[in-house]
Amino acid sequence: MSNPQPRLAVTTGRVEREGQRALVEHLAAELGVPIVERRERSTLRIIEAEGLEALVVVNNERLHYIDSTGEPFFWHPNMAVVRIGAVRVHGREDLLARACDLRPGDRVLDATLGLGADAIVASWHVGPSGAVVGLEASPVIACLVRHGLATYEHRLAPVLRNISVITGNHTGVWHDDAFFEPGFEVIYFDPMFEQPIGSSSGLAGLRPLACYDRPDAEVLAAARARAKRRVVVKGRAVDPWLQDLQPDRWVQGRHRRLAYAVFETDRGE
Repeated sequence: MSNPQPRLAVTTGRVEREGQRALVEHLAAELGVPIVERRERSTLRIIEAEGLEALVVVNNERLHYIDSTGEPFFWHPNMAVVRIGAVRVHGREDLLARACDLRPGDRVLDATLGLGADAIVASWHVGPSGAVVGLEASPVIACLVRHGLATYEHRLAPVLRNISVITGNHTGVWHDDAFFEPGFEVIYFDPMFEQPIGSSSGLAGLRPLACYDRPDAEVLAAARARAKRRVVVKGRAVDPWLQDLQPDRWVQGRHRRLAYAVFETDRGE
């Protein structure tokens, strides 16, 4: 399960610009948290004075998540851009695409979205005729990623915009027939929250919000019953929990630090 949401509020930038107020009100309603007035205060001063653990700050076109360390986080595509460039420019195969057997027009469910790097890579591979849906258990992370995908300006913007973010844990969808209409060729799990803490102190502030639940045999069975082609779980081949799921095959890179456990569906579509 995801960790409890911190004591949180939404505020504007130090200088409130046109359009910020409407977004602040929208985010406060989405997250179910109060709005605090900036009144020229620093974010750390607001966190301390209001008894908060973190703030979401609407600053120009970006959302910043700031916890009591004062280190801001704002969403960006991260390594997805590098991975797509390696395929597009250098012709290198992406392991995720191989493990998921991604094809143009596929619909992919990323059941553990996190910050969405894998979803972006999947979206590029399935193209505009396909789609990616991401489930994220943390309302805060889902909010930041949803806004980032919708507003981040980049040549990959069409790829980003082709990802839908739904707030919720995947455990609540397996019996929902409407959710799986028209269905997904691939269902994907990455319970690792991939980015290591050491590479981004801003990201470290988000890690306590993340859901680290690993898919067990029951979840895997439910996913296999729903996926048209295959289910893929990311982890390490040496992880006992992943070995216990008894995948049909493994997809690994040269250094074998990460592994994709591949589970075929009975339908073979």
